[in-house]
Amino acid sequence: MEQFSPFEQGVLMALVSISATIRSTPGFDGAALTKAAQYFTDNPAQGCESGEANKAYEWPLNLIKSDFIQMQKVLHPDKSYN
Repeated sequence: MEQFSPFEQGVLMALVSISATIRSTPGFDGAALTKAAQYFTDNPAQGCESGEANKAYEWPLNLIKSDFIQMQKVLHPDKSYN
């Protein structure tokens, strides 16, 4: 996958942070968030249907679909999670 600009990296890490925070909120419907992200994965934006464009497009959506423990591993790779 191509190298991301500092801005793109910051936006992606902000997305991970926001997703991790809302998923840890009591009563939050994580299944609905996952379902919405899956919808956009299944119906990619124009120009993002295949190849490297599709990989780049799906990467942030896959972050949203990740569970809380997976996100914690992204945010804190030096820590151990059970």
